[in-house]
Amino acid sequence: MSRLTFSFVFVLGLAAFGSACSTPPPPGPTYHPIATTKELMDALDPVADQFWEPIGTVVTKDGTFEKKPANDEEWAEIRNRAVLMSEIGSTLLFPTRSGGNPEFIKQANALIETTQRSIKAIDAKDTKALFDVGAEVYESCTNCHRQFMPAIVNAK
Repeated sequence: MSRLTFSFVFVLGLAAFGSACSTPPPPGPTYHPIATTKELMDALDPVADQFWEPIGTVVTKDGTFEKKPANDEEWAEIRNRAVLMSEIGSTLLFPTRSGGNPEFIKQANALIETTQRSIKAIDAKDTKALFDVGAEVYESCTNCHRQFMPAIVNAK
């Protein structure tokens, strides 16, 4: 066999071997949402309220005091709520919920990003940072509701 023929056969063999080894990746996961977006928001609402409840400043006729978690268990409860809020934000990105709407996706990502930052503040047990980012979480929810919650969008 000539050197040219050998080179040609060798290159063909490498190409065949390479294509046989590059099998397509398995299909991605199939999502099975069980709730409508409204049902998901109804489930999220009390979680969000419980997320904001333990942090803040209270002013009464008797004076002003700061609310903050008293122990590791209370910090863990707030963290769990923040994790749930972030995960619910992630499920809002499912095509069946977002419909590919770029603004809806932007708003869902804002919820995810702000709740993930709140988790960092919680892990640091930084009440001021959590209060500040908690306001941003609230703003991300409100911005989305202004655009996509029919009761707000259709209000006269």
